[in-house]
Amino acid sequence: MHEHTVFIDAHVHLNSLEAVSDILHACVAAVRDAGIKTNAVSGRLPPRLHPSGLTIHSAGWAIYKAGGYGSMLGVPVETRQDIKKEILRLKTAGAAIIKVVGSGIVDLGRPFGLTRGGFEEDELRLIIEFAAEEGLDVMVHANGDEAVLAAAKAGARSIEHGFFMTERAIDLLAERRIFWVPTVGALVRVAEARGEKDFIDHVRLIIDGHLKMIKKAFDRGVPLAVGTDCVLPERRYNEYYRAELGYLESAGLSRQDVLAVAAEGGRRLLGI
Repeated sequence: MHEHTVFIDAHVHLNSLEAVSDILHACVAAVRDAGIKTNAVSGRLPPRLHPSGLTIHSAGWAIYKAGGYGSMLGVPVETRQDIKKEILRLKTAGAAIIKVVGSGIVDLGRPFGLTRGGFEEDELRLIIEFAAEEGLDVMVHANGDEAVLAAAKAGARSIEHGFFMTERAIDLLAERRIFWVPTVGALVRVAEARGEKDFIDHVRLIIDGHLKMIKKAFDRGVPLAVGTDCVLPERRYNEYYRAELGYLESAGLSRQDVLAVAAEGGRRLLGI
C-alpha cells in the first residue's frame, strides 16, 4: 500500500468522535457518515472539519419508508410533508448530504432475497428534487435491480451497496455518471461473525456475483468510491479498510486503479 495515498471512506456510520483516532490510523483523511438514529434524537451532527484535520461529510440520519428497513439509521416518513420536514431539519442541523433508504437489506435467510423497505421512484424523485432545492445531493441505500434503477432515474448522487444489480442498472449508472459505493466487506463480516460453513458459502456466492458487477461497472466507466460500512469507533477499522481495497482487487481492478478509486474517486464523490 502506498504510504502517502490520501484515502477516503465514502460510507461509514459514525457513532462517536472517539472514532477519529481509528480513522486517522488507517490513513483515511475524509469520511462520509451515512447516519445513525441517535443523531436524529439529538439533532446534532459531527463537525465538518475535526481539529485533527479529518474531514467529515455527514448525512446525520437517514430517511426511510415507514414500516420498512431503516429504524436503526434514522426517521420514518410517510407523506410529502414528512419528507420535506426531515430534509429541512437535516439542512438546519448541517447535513452535507441526504441519506435515503431506497430498499431493504440482503436477506441472508433467502437465496438472493431482500428484506422489506424502500421508496417508489416517484417518491425518490420528490425527495431528490426537494433536497436539490435546498442545495443537497442524495445518497441512496439500494439493493436489487429495481431499487437501483429507481434511484438512478430519480437522480441520486450515489448508490450505496447495490447488491443484486444487473447490467442494465450498471449501464444507467454509467450513462448518468452516478457513483457506486459497493461496500463488499459488510456482508463478509456478517458471514464471518456467524461462522457456519454453509452460511459462509451462501454469502460467498453473493459476494462473487457482487465482485463481477463491480468489474463490469468499472470497465463501463461507472464512477466508484470505497466505502466500508463500518460502525465507528472500531478498533479493527484499519484492517477492514484494507480489506475493502482487497475486494476491489479481487474483482479484477489493478492496484493502481484501486488506489485511484480509494483516493480520487472518494474526493470527487465528496466534492473535496
